[in-house]
Amino acid sequence: PVCDDAVCAIVVTFRPRVVDLDNLIALRPQVQGLVVVDNGSPADTLELLRAASRRLDITLIENCTNLGIAAALNTGVRWAESHGYRWVALFDQDSTVTEGFIKQMLRDFASIADERNVILIVPRYRNPETGEERVMELDKDGGPFIAITSGSMLPLRAFSECGYFREELFVYGVDGDYSLRLRSMGYSIAESKTAVLLHKSGEPTYHTVLGKRLVTHNYRPAARYY
Repeated sequence: PVCDDAVCAIVVTFRPRVVDLDNLIALRPQVQGLVVVDNGSPADTLELLRAASRRLDITLIENCTNLGIAAALNTGVRWAESHGYRWVALFDQDSTVTEGFIKQMLRDFASIADERNVILIVPRYRNPETGEERVMELDKDGGPFIAITSGSMLPLRAFSECGYFREELFVYGVDGDYSLRLRSMGYSIAESKTAVLLHKSGEPTYHTVLGKRLVTHNYRPAARYY
């Protein structure tokens, strides 16, 4: 990387669909580096990922088995550290960046970082099918209490100061654990007002009870297990 704002995107894949490869195409021009960490996809899927990595100048790291989201993220983070990047942006395979996403995230981070000791920023999340935006639970400092992993961006110094993701959590709880760890060390989380990520998560439904808006995430049974 030749500049202080060089960003390495990390995308974790597990049996991605052909349509998910379009997300890599949209993301690649916005970042200086893109690492795909695959968690044990079958041979035919790996061939698609290998072809895409050659065509788009992507670094593909193949795990022979599903090591979980946290282990895959840590693998990508360590790759970015070893190649001199300052920033990482983390994505699920089915999340789609909108135009100017990375630049907007960097700009919004810089505008508020000193004000609230921000170390992680998340975008606005919009359901690509319904157009509805996800409502984030806010902390008393005005930022999201818990960050969603996909779409989040943070400087790599966060990992040297606060550690890596907890790999025993495997899939769910990874983002909540890390958010609370950052907050316990005096850092804050911010939400970009301009960057939008097209992202579906758990088919949320919203309810109003006694004047309060509540969200229910309708995860599949296997997802709820983790």
